[in-house]
Amino acid sequence: MILNQAALKRQVTVLTLMVFILIAGIYCYITLPRENFPDITIPYVFVTTTYEGVAPEDMEELISIPIERKLKGISDVEEIRSTSAEGISTVAVKFLPSVDIDDALQKVRDKVDQAKKDLPGDLPDDPVLQEVNFSDLPVIRVVLSGPFSLRRLQKFAEDMEDRLESIPGVLDARLSGGLEREIHVEFDLDRVGAYRVPFSSLINAVAKSNVNMPGGSMDIGQAKYLVRVPEDFQDPAEIFSIVAFVRDGKPVYLRDVAFIRDSHKDPITRSRINGVKSVTLAIQKRSGENIVEVTDQVKAVVTEMKPLLPPTLKIDLTSDMSNDVRLMVADLENNILSGLILVVAVILLFIGGRSAIFVALAIPYSMFITFILLAAFDVTLNMVVLFSLILALGMLVDNGIVIVENIYRHIQQGMSRKDAALTGANQVAWPVITSTMTTLGAFMPMLFWPGIMGEFMGYLPQTLIMALTASLFVALVINPVLSARYQTAKPLTPAKPMKTEKERKSSKEPFFKRIYLVLLNWSLNHRLIVVFISFLLLVGSIVLYGAFGKGTEFMPDTEPRRAYVNIKAPEGTNLNASDKLVKLVENIVSKYEDIRYVISNIGAEGGDPFSQGGTGTHINRVALDFKDFHDRKTLSSTVVEEIRKKTLDVVRGAEVQVEKEEEGPPTGAPVSLEISGKDIHVLGDLAAKVRTEIKSIPGLVDLKDNFVKGKPEIRIRVDKEKAALLGLDTYTIAYTVKTAINGVKVGVYREGKDEYDIIARLPDKDRHSLESLKRITVSGPRGEPIPLTSLAEIQLSSGLGAIMRLDQKRVVTISGDVSGRLANDVIQDIETRLTTRMDWPRGYSHRFSGEQEEQAKSAAFLAKAFVATLFIIFIILVTQFNSFMTPFIILTSVLLSLIGVFLGLLITGTAFGVIMTGIGVISLAGVVVNNAIVLIDYYNQLKERGMAAREALIKAGLVRFRPVMLTAITTILGLLPMATGISFDFRKVALDIGNESSQWWGPMAVAVIFGLAVATLLTLVVVPVLCSLLNSVQERFGKRHA
Repeated sequence: MILNQAALKRQVTVLTLMVFILIAGIYCYITLPRENFPDITIPYVFVTTTYEGVAPEDMEELISIPIERKLKGISDVEEIRSTSAEGISTVAVKFLPSVDIDDALQKVRDKVDQAKKDLPGDLPDDPVLQEVNFSDLPVIRVVLSGPFSLRRLQKFAEDMEDRLESIPGVLDARLSGGLEREIHVEFDLDRVGAYRVPFSSLINAVAKSNVNMPGGSMDIGQAKYLVRVPEDFQDPAEIFSIVAFVRDGKPVYLRDVAFIRDSHKDPITRSRINGVKSVTLAIQKRSGENIVEVTDQVKAVVTEMKPLLPPTLKIDLTSDMSNDVRLMVADLENNILSGLILVVAVILLFIGGRSAIFVALAIPYSMFITFILLAAFDVTLNMVVLFSLILALGMLVDNGIVIVENIYRHIQQGMSRKDAALTGANQVAWPVITSTMTTLGAFMPMLFWPGIMGEFMGYLPQTLIMALTASLFVALVINPVLSARYQTAKPLTPAKPMKTEKERKSSKEPFFKRIYLVLLNWSLNHRLIVVFISFLLLVGSIVLYGAFGKGTEFMPDTEPRRAYVNIKAPEGTNLNASDKLVKLVENIVSKYEDIRYVISNIGAEGGDPFSQGGTGTHINRVALDFKDFHDRKTLSSTVVEEIRKKTLDVVRGAEVQVEKEEEGPPTGAPVSLEISGKDIHVLGDLAAKVRTEIKSIPGLVDLKDNFVKGKPEIRIRVDKEKAALLGLDTYTIAYTVKTAINGVKVGVYREGKDEYDIIARLPDKDRHSLESLKRITVSGPRGEPIPLTSLAEIQLSSGLGAIMRLDQKRVVTISGDVSGRLANDVIQDIETRLTTRMDWPRGYSHRFSGEQEEQAKSAAFLAKAFVATLFIIFIILVTQFNSFMTPFIILTSVLLSLIGVFLGLLITGTAFGVIMTGIGVISLAGVVVNNAIVLIDYYNQLKERGMAAREALIKAGLVRFRPVMLTAITTILGLLPMATGISFDFRKVALDIGNESSQWWGPMAVAVIFGLAVATLLTLVVVPVLCSLLNSVQERFGKRHA
């Protein structure tokens, strides 16, 4: 072959290339960005439109629907959701993962511009577009707490915020939980009433007294002077001296009718860490930046600033994604190294000497080449990439074994090392390439995996193709050169017959071969029985698993690093009432030693921008940050179950869900049911009925829906005729009420470089009373105060909360989690109840979405990928053997591998994973056929030399027994640490029993190990039997070829 011939002619060049690969590979491995999971880009664009005072139904009709109609024409959109609430419309456009976020933003902007002509003409502002990405979520949180007021904690955080945002890899440091300073001008209703002065006059007096206005410039003599009026407030006390108005020729000062308070903005959130009030900085990295490097720089800045801050200020670093990355990478690296040692040990045992070293070098050099390619294609070192290397570990030596052993055999026969290297490599080059191509062919269809799972799992076929291609390069280029320069072998001598029983027992290999020989002879004598038993085992294993197995799951259920207690109080619940509910939860979770941090967010910060359940003071979240996996005394999943039971018993009057942190790609809740129809009230009633009907299903927990009930309202119904007679309009009345309750900005107060808003409004005590609202006065045309009650009627009521739409249909989503049962089993029970116990009104329907929808898509793709894999392998085999029947015989080994897959899942108590087991089966298709190829290829060679079919089959089986077993054992041992969770921790120099990565990848490793083990053993028997049957058929019909 040209490649190995060129390599042998330029051996020094190859050795130099080896040095380069070594150095470049190590460098790339060290510098490759680390991530826990692949950086999945799922572009979202939010279109937010405000239209103050407009009801949800009108917001839907006037804003959401016209925008949706324009957006539906955009290509590459996966779904369009909208939420129409009072005064605000939010339309969320979810694009396919392959779409560039900038392109997506531009497409939406163009369509929104087209929709503007269909929107109300009196909108105060144009729709606002915002891009959001799942990969942009915080990578670490800096939490400040201690014996300080929230105002001081806020100030410390603001000082730190500037430094953190100066880090090149940091996109944003978002501050929450603090109190932002404000100067409040609070009017006394009694005094204002006594003076009979309207609010608008007082507000104008404050606003017009706080100015810093340029007055142009003047030329006086030869100088040019700037003219300005610097009458902005230098001290809050100056506000007291403002002349509010003049009564009977005497000035009435602001201090006579108002109080001035150096205060803060009304808090809409509160934060605590381990029960202590706190302020949080959520650090968000830039896209493509290395998580580990960014978080290390954040930690360095925090360490640098600590001496400049009070010693009693406590700084905690929570939700540290870099720690997750380090632990996961360390686990997988330990698995790789442990598997590597096992593989090399077996090679040394079976091959021995320099040949074993040459073969073993294929592993590090193939990985070094892979690291170089990963760096060249900007691929991060994440858990999928690392597992791919583990899966490839045992396969990397297969090509090397074939080539090095063949070269070694020629040297034994008396050839020179260089001639043996050339001849030996040339003889097996094409079979090696063919077997590699069949393996690569198994993974190629997975390169076209669409959607979120394709973005996530796509790194597996990419990495495997790189690694296996690299191993082929090592086998054809590096191994022949090393053998030509350094291989040694003793000349072959005739083997002495082993006459005594002791001599026969002294050799383990002949013992196993003798057992195999007996089994093979019996099988060739009972061919139909063997075929029948094989397919009976296949059917039996499937039936056994169906009867006694764990069922089917989408993704493995792992021990969570974090969990969240979500508390949703009734609409309208204020911050204080929500805080009491959160404290009940804090009292429960604080008793668990395995929880490192309890981080409470009371209010809107607990909301999720991707969920459409709304935000507000009634939404709360308690985040539980567990200790590292090996430091826990109890399984975190057990702790989560205990907390769920206790919180449901203790917390009353609110919805409580205890959720584990989602691992892997964001596919949605395990149970997600979407109900669609026309009437939002009917949808809300149906959602309530469905929840009542299914809440008793075993294993279904954390049930909730996103139907937003109406908030309690105080409605002010303006008598338009009376208002018009008094020279007023609705807007003036509404603005006066808003000013009194919410306040209005009347200026800013500057202190050094900082600016603080000055807000005029009623004092706190008068903003929590219906009687105070009735005492508000409105300024008439001549400045006279007119009581609000003479212009409007004040009513207590409630309005519709929000209207959700999905792809232009109104929808309410019910979601839940599962515990103790597989999601598929729970879904089946839900579907049964919905069809047998529920009467669905005409025009209303339901469907499962979220994880179930993604599972259906993935299962459909993997089924197609499996068929495509078999077809690719079939074409390669037809090309190699120039036969139609031989490829069918070889592909039987793929079916036989399913026996091992189902038995392995049954023995280990593992569920059949749509993703993990599915990929394992496809991987097996490319691996197990190689054993059959090796066997049949040698059988054909023997037949061409004139050997009888039966004798050729027996000799082929005996000769290929060791390489077939060796390649299977190396692959199995490479995956064994991952399947068992037992590896050696090379950092701590200790045995590591049980690790996080094996929970995730263990099911795939189990499928490959058991599938390959059974397929290898059966292939050595069933394939010769099928070849014998084919030969008999050919002889009977007088044909030499199939």
